[in-house]
Amino acid sequence: MPITIENNIQKNSIEKFLPLKIEMQLQQQYNISFKQIEQIALNLGITPLRYKRNQSTINTKSQLKLLNSHIAIIGSGGLGGHIAEILTRIGIGELSIFDFDIFEEHNLNRQNFSNLESLGKEKVTVVKEGLEKINPALHVNAYVHKFDPINDFKMIQNVDVVIDALDNPQTKLELAKICKENKISFIHGAIAGMNGQFTTCNTLDKLYRDGSSGIEKSIGNPSFSVTFAASIQSAEAIKVLLNIGEPLKEKILISNLLENEFIIL
Repeated sequence: MPITIENNIQKNSIEKFLPLKIEMQLQQQYNISFKQIEQIALNLGITPLRYKRNQSTINTKSQLKLLNSHIAIIGSGGLGGHIAEILTRIGIGELSIFDFDIFEEHNLNRQNFSNLESLGKEKVTVVKEGLEKINPALHVNAYVHKFDPINDFKMIQNVDVVIDALDNPQTKLELAKICKENKISFIHGAIAGMNGQFTTCNTLDKLYRDGSSGIEKSIGNPSFSVTFAASIQSAEAIKVLLNIGEPLKEKILISNLLENEFIIL
């Protein structure tokens, strides 16, 4: 009688971890996706080896929850590219990424996946290719599209979390409002220089009262501000999905990396 994939996973796991090499063999043997293999393994209490360093923070049950989660990232530039990689490495199973722009030379100081070879190429296409090289269990929906919260909401209505990586305050306001109305968790982040602001499951009326343009384009953003902000937003998404810790629900975190000031309002 043929050995089942469950028995094969149990037989080839090492101390309750499943090496990528074994996943590759199982994928060919049973002709199923890496995501399906990892779902089966996690249901058996066996964790893909890539997540070994998650263990003290994210247990097997929670790892399965992340694998079965779907996050939309609106914007694939500075914040969006870094957020996408963080979520890919931690084990989110599906990402929908949106951006209509191409990589340009002035993106090289801070935008993940921007390099000499990617200049002139569509951001979402490059990001998708980069993410899939990191985690084969991830499914990426890449949309070369200028997202409009009102007209395009149907594209994200079934996701678990929406992450704001936009640079247009008016679009941020509309996205926050429609997510709030439809009870979809919304993670906001914005940076300008060494300053940042973040909130979760909140409207942005107090932050962008008139929807006027932000100052980030005139001030600019150094690489460390971008990665800091992306980490905050990614952590918020994980806390919301796993219902752990204290997300910034209806709170506002203001950060100033120059003076090491962090204020929650």
